[in-house]
Amino acid sequence: MTGTAYYKTPKSDPLQKASSNPGYRIAWKYKKKFERGHLDGEMSYGEALVKAEALNAKEPDKVYWPELLYDTPDGPKA
Repeated sequence: MTGTAYYKTPKSDPLQKASSNPGYRIAWKYKKKFERGHLDGEMSYGEALVKAEALNAKEPDKVYWPELLYDTPDGPKA
């Protein structure tokens, strides 16, 4: 096999979700449509959780949750 494997590394520990852990954003999807996305901006887990709960109450046709961000290294340079 040729080449080098590149792995994404999480910006925070995915197993410990303390409210002060950085590296999260808010993801969303529709409940009845096949559409999903995320909101721009990086925040801590606690901030993302509070904003996601507020958006869930405001927009009942979507589901919002805190999503962990990953650092992706640059691939091989040609």
